[in-house]
Amino acid sequence: MQWMTIALGTMSLMIIVYGFAGVSPRQIEGRLLPSAYREPKWMTVTHQEMLSGVTIPADTHVIIHMPEQVSRITRKVTFGRKGDEYRYWGYEFPFDLEEADRNNRRGFPGKLFLSEAERESRRQKLITERRRTFSVFRNLTDEDLNETRAGPRSLIRHEVEILTGGRTYYVMSEEPLPVGVDLDGDGLNSALERAYSSDPDVADTDGDGINDGLEVFRLGSHPTKRDSDGDGIIDGIEDANRNGRFEPGETNATRWDTDRDGLCDGLCKVNKGQDLRGEDKNLNGIYEPDDGEYDPRKVDSDDDGILDEHEVYLCVIGGGDNC
Repeated sequence: MQWMTIALGTMSLMIIVYGFAGVSPRQIEGRLLPSAYREPKWMTVTHQEMLSGVTIPADTHVIIHMPEQVSRITRKVTFGRKGDEYRYWGYEFPFDLEEADRNNRRGFPGKLFLSEAERESRRQKLITERRRTFSVFRNLTDEDLNETRAGPRSLIRHEVEILTGGRTYYVMSEEPLPVGVDLDGDGLNSALERAYSSDPDVADTDGDGINDGLEVFRLGSHPTKRDSDGDGIIDGIEDANRNGRFEPGETNATRWDTDRDGLCDGLCKVNKGQDLRGEDKNLNGIYEPDDGEYDPRKVDSDDDGILDEHEVYLCVIGGGDNC
């Protein structure tokens, strides 16, 4: 069954002749039409490679075999949540000849997926190329009427958001993409788990109460460090509701001095490591002034007009033992 040539963004692609039985790799052919890409580059990602994670190169025809162990996985997670940054596109291969025949009748061999960046690029391109608006007072020729109609390029639509185990997919990207599965459901695919040295079978590798995916993509902390900023307070206490966001009433899990008053949020070594000083001295995330603590969210914890850092200084020169 022969398929078609389409244009997506700045790339035109001749897509494949694909058989479902007794077809050797030599029969799978593709050709990028621009002269710089006359020689096609192909890559196949196996089930095992998806389980362990792999980075696919740019400007390469990639065939992905999704492992059957995966019931469902979002497109975003599969491709490392890079869709907002990079333009990529692909489609889900037909499951059988009957499905392929249905797809061919509607004009494309499989259900399409387009990254967010690709969709935005195409949207901007269509706006730029938009023809003049038809008016009943002018533009009355057939040619003018046709210019007001959407062309074939605008009919290509994003269709696939969930990828399914046991299916086969095609993808091409303008930049390298980390692809893999997400067996622990933490939002990091297996390629990114390996990159961050986190456990692909444990959703919260460091046990700080925040899922690995939230740490990487939202909070900006490290999934294998319980205390990412080194202030002595574990990330899951600083992010009190553990939603991966630094919000009012919380300390910042990625900054050792949230209120920037010069004092560590928890306890940090000072004087070349000879002393431990900080604001939340018992490291529990609760401001307890009766225990000699300062509030790591305020530069003047008791609102007495004297900054916390200066109060500590006065305490030290006064010979205090709990500064």
